[in-house]
Amino acid sequence: MILNHLIDRLTSRNVDVVLLKDERCPELRSEYLIRKIHIMSCGEFERKRFYKSCRSDFSGVLCLGNIPPSIKLETFVATYIHNVSLFQVPRDYSISWKIKSILKRLYINYQSPNTDVWIVQTDNTQNIIRKYLNTHKPILIYPFFYIPASINTPLSDTRRDYIFVGEHTYAKGHEYLIEAWVKLSKLQLDYTPKLHLTVASPSLLPLIKDAVASGANIENHGRIPFDDVVNLYKHSKATIYPSLNESLGLGIIEAAEAGCDVIGCDLPYMHSVCEPSETFKPCDSDSILAAVLKYELKNSSKTKLKIKDEVESLIDYMLQNRRP
Repeated sequence: MILNHLIDRLTSRNVDVVLLKDERCPELRSEYLIRKIHIMSCGEFERKRFYKSCRSDFSGVLCLGNIPPSIKLETFVATYIHNVSLFQVPRDYSISWKIKSILKRLYINYQSPNTDVWIVQTDNTQNIIRKYLNTHKPILIYPFFYIPASINTPLSDTRRDYIFVGEHTYAKGHEYLIEAWVKLSKLQLDYTPKLHLTVASPSLLPLIKDAVASGANIENHGRIPFDDVVNLYKHSKATIYPSLNESLGLGIIEAAEAGCDVIGCDLPYMHSVCEPSETFKPCDSDSILAAVLKYELKNSSKTKLKIKDEVESLIDYMLQNRRP
């Protein structure tokens, strides 16, 4: 999504772009306007060979995949870091995942002399990089994201539901949210609100099925088109965000732009993006339940976003610092 947004803005400004595109990446909206595209497999070997063949051909390089170029280039290089899980590994990650994350972090550190600056989306990610990455290079904050205008179209009906958009991973916290909704169903309230999920991961589907069988008012839509996600936002009054770490938290921004409040983990990433309506303790279903019940009293403040899309500022920065 952010690559599409970036390429759209670059081509609209007639910036001469050469794109190194991972073969797994789908076709981009403005791809036909790009002068040259190099499609390559994931991995460093082919990438390194490309950089060696054109060490001094570019006026600037922006790497979007966490890792700087594998050699020192004769040009200005900025590296965008978006995967905070490489630096803050949750305790319940598997051993193999932890080892992979540590190795990737070591590799990023090893390649750090090959970038001039680092780009991140929030001050929370900036603080994490400063703590865990052995670098003296500047760490600049340029949040950029794309929110379709359709998300702001209001609905006339009453919003009653809750929503959490995102696939299941170790760090997303779905398990605690589902457990909280099971507990909510046991309270025998006059009305138990519905929770919408968008999970396709086979590892979580049995838990969702068991929760629904026990009486939890949960509807899982699986992987659905974004237009359908927008429709779910418009029928929801709040998103609940139990994630343990985020480089940005696009779902927070989408929900707020769609008119939803945010009930989220009381963690730095949450407060770097917005002023949530209510917060709860990480990995604590009872705390999630308490936050929802408090929000249902209708005394919570409206969620306020703290950041905005700065893709134009990012492009300006790259153009101002490119080398002849």
